[in-house]
Amino acid sequence: MSEPAEPDFLQQPVTALRGVGDAVAEKLVRLGILRVADLLFHLPLRYQDRTRIYPIASLKVGQEVLVEGEIESTEVVQRGRTMLLCYLNDGSGTLILRFFHFTSAQKYSLRKGVLLRCFGEVRQSGMKLEMAHPECHYLKADDPEPIANTLTPTYPTTEGLQQRSLRRLIDLALEHVEELPDLLPESVVRQHHFPPLANELRKLHTPPSGSTVEGMRPYRLIFEELLAHQLGVQQARHELKQVQAHTMPETNHYWRQLLRALPFAPTGAQDRVIAEITTDLQQTVPMNRLVQGDVGSGKTLVAVAAALHAIANGFQVAMMAPTELLAEQHYQNLVRWLEPLGIETVYISGNQTPRQRRRKVENLLLGIGHIAVGTHALFQRTVEFLQLGLIIIDEQHRFGVHQRMALREKGKQGEHYPHQLVMTATPIPRTLAMTAYGDLDYSVIDELPPGRTPITTVALNNERRDEVIERISAACREGRQVYWVCTLIEESEALQCEAAEVTAAMLHERLPHVAVGLVHGRLHGSEKENIMRQFKLGEIQLLVATTVIEVGVDVPNASLMVIENAERMGLSQLHQLRGRVGRGSVASSCVLLYQHPLGKTARKRLDAMRTTTDGFMIADIDLELRGPGEVLGTRQTGDVRLRIASLLRDQHLLPAVQMAAREVVAHYPERVEALTQRWLQQPDGETATQFFQS
Repeated sequence: MSEPAEPDFLQQPVTALRGVGDAVAEKLVRLGILRVADLLFHLPLRYQDRTRIYPIASLKVGQEVLVEGEIESTEVVQRGRTMLLCYLNDGSGTLILRFFHFTSAQKYSLRKGVLLRCFGEVRQSGMKLEMAHPECHYLKADDPEPIANTLTPTYPTTEGLQQRSLRRLIDLALEHVEELPDLLPESVVRQHHFPPLANELRKLHTPPSGSTVEGMRPYRLIFEELLAHQLGVQQARHELKQVQAHTMPETNHYWRQLLRALPFAPTGAQDRVIAEITTDLQQTVPMNRLVQGDVGSGKTLVAVAAALHAIANGFQVAMMAPTELLAEQHYQNLVRWLEPLGIETVYISGNQTPRQRRRKVENLLLGIGHIAVGTHALFQRTVEFLQLGLIIIDEQHRFGVHQRMALREKGKQGEHYPHQLVMTATPIPRTLAMTAYGDLDYSVIDELPPGRTPITTVALNNERRDEVIERISAACREGRQVYWVCTLIEESEALQCEAAEVTAAMLHERLPHVAVGLVHGRLHGSEKENIMRQFKLGEIQLLVATTVIEVGVDVPNASLMVIENAERMGLSQLHQLRGRVGRGSVASSCVLLYQHPLGKTARKRLDAMRTTTDGFMIADIDLELRGPGEVLGTRQTGDVRLRIASLLRDQHLLPAVQMAAREVVAHYPERVEALTQRWLQQPDGETATQFFQS
């Protein structure tokens, strides 16, 4: 029975559907389903074939199948826990149905002589086959039940919401699918030969038997989702251009002073990016620029140039880093460079006592402090600025768009917003960057400073670690320093990863003449900083660390990097770690220790590391192997959560998507909000992306 027809029924809240009360609606909200129409765009993760009944004699382990038969006997057994076993016979053979959780009523209903139709995965049980907790449907001998003529979808769900309930609700919404507005311009539909929207959605929710993933790939919806993201990005850019910023027209005399004092000159790429930033800072709308540069390309100097321009114009600067370690290093660099210019740098840390922080915060509020450096502690309510003009965010992908917007609001003074510069040392393919960070202008530092020594990378089986230890010993005897990176802090046999603490103890024992230090994320901030300070001063020769040293640590005397369990890390992370060496004038090496045997993906990663040090080439390979969510670090931040599109697979569509976005904005502006609402409302948990990207 269909729901009563109402005007714009699909736009009604889900409680308009029969059987959806407040409790069910609350569960649906967790999936991003607020309106009836949202159910239509809640797409399947995978499909089950319930269109044929399999003879029990033909079953194979691992199959998900539909069977039908009569219960010939039932028993309750105790094997560590109470279980109900039903023996189902269809004339060709017998299948055990195993239930770990059952009530007295279920036990009674699953008695001898009952006819059942069951769906589940076939498993081995000794010499027999079984299904554990299959879906069961009771049959009547005189009233044969028809079987499905379409594949059965399995949807992303949440605790307390069964597949059967979701299917029922989506079936009710499908009765109104023809009422769904088609938001793509007709010219786009004709140009790409897209089917009607209603047909595409019906095919996805109720595909005919024998359908293939490729045959079901919803190209029309993929295009529409990418279009919604493009419109969302354009909206963000448009909104940014509607607000004001303080213009900074004065000459950057501090930068000229610093250049005279530096023992090196900026590269051409640094000069180009600094010029782009300077142009932005002279505008009356806020700068919102992403600066991307490979490991060691000199992003910090570019950030300093931007900061000095703001200070020369009478404004303060906030510089935020993702870790205390990196924030401390930025602070030390800035003090070294800027103190001779009479510029006061303030360090704000979450580890400081209220008393330690009070004086620093007072200096910012009085305008005595010109630059504040810190982690997200910078943006606590107690930290206030006299005249904040520029926010610099290092390692942008660690924070995410929502935090970026929150920081912008924090720095607002009257009607004016601060300029914003975000930086990353994680190379991102241009196509991906322009889609994911399209609300930002985009600069690339694509040149390394002269004097950088090439890094030789080798991959070695873990069994050859004795050779590696010998190599460390030799490097330390020559006065060099070494990193040894572990992936876990504590022992874990299951993951076969050597713990940092165990490794440090082992190396201390094997290399008694070497000063060994240990740093990991569970150390107190002051302990961590003290160890890193000792390493930078050369008091520690061999630093055993977890990946807390991934970003920004600069020790020019370190010439050897050993990374354990390298096969477990993503390419971008490996590239970041490798970038901690090769920062001086001596030839440097990176040793990737791996556990045998290597999987196909792990082998590709290690091969890529051995054959290139080009961060952008590595980023392309990483994108291919891991997908955009991992490369951008957005599994956590939620920046790019595509439901069915793939930025890698579907990037050829982006030029056409951008053209369509321009057409929608120019001729159908009323559709912009409807498209973004349809696709950008993000559900929690799993989406259908994986299935449609397979």
